[in-house]
Amino acid sequence: MRTASRVLAIAALSTALAAQAPQPPPRVLPAAATTQLAASLKAATPHARHIWRDTPPGAASDTVTAYIEIARGDRQKWEFDMSANRRAIDRMMPASIGGYPVNYGYVPQTVSYDGDPFDALVLGPPLAGGTIVRGVIVGLMYMEDEKGLDSKVVLSLLDGRGRPTHQLTPQVREQIAGYFRKYKEHEPGKFSRVPGWGSIEEGRAYVATTHAFFKECDARAGAACEIAK
Repeated sequence: MRTASRVLAIAALSTALAAQAPQPPPRVLPAAATTQLAASLKAATPHARHIWRDTPPGAASDTVTAYIEIARGDRQKWEFDMSANRRAIDRMMPASIGGYPVNYGYVPQTVSYDGDPFDALVLGPPLAGGTIVRGVIVGLMYMEDEKGLDSKVVLSLLDGRGRPTHQLTPQVREQIAGYFRKYKEHEPGKFSRVPGWGSIEEGRAYVATTHAFFKECDARAGAACEIAK
């Protein structure tokens, strides 16, 4: 009995470790996303200076730039309007879902697998929507929805000594994951899953990959785009 229990324990541990193994981001941007990238760039054309198109994303090994679309606690679902070069209200989250548990935005000069800019979650107190902040990567939230892979890098601002002001603790992880698991429950035909969390290094890899998509896939509208390794 003890031997069997030990075997089961080892198997469970192996499964857990495998689940936590680093997962490099896919290096192919789907055709639908390249189409959306081309449309976004076209929409940004009238603006001499465009927030998403012209703001550097920062150095993946140092600080990362994030444009805040939704302040922590806000129930209004703001989204960035490429043609207007500013955010606009898309919808109101139901009271049963509540306000966002974290500041929500995107990393400029990136495009993710759904064709939108790569999402960023910024820890800490509410940050004004429409502002640009810089922070360090503290992790990655893996997420999937009806459009496919929709992972999000997690950032923290820095204090006066250059240290993160907030940590991605287990409690914070559960609070954020719990919200994003349910925040599409009221939308027919849509779903969201949060299968786990990634490391700082994985967060850096996603920022670098989605920035490479932005730079290398602009002329591939309608076709899948694989970036160089």
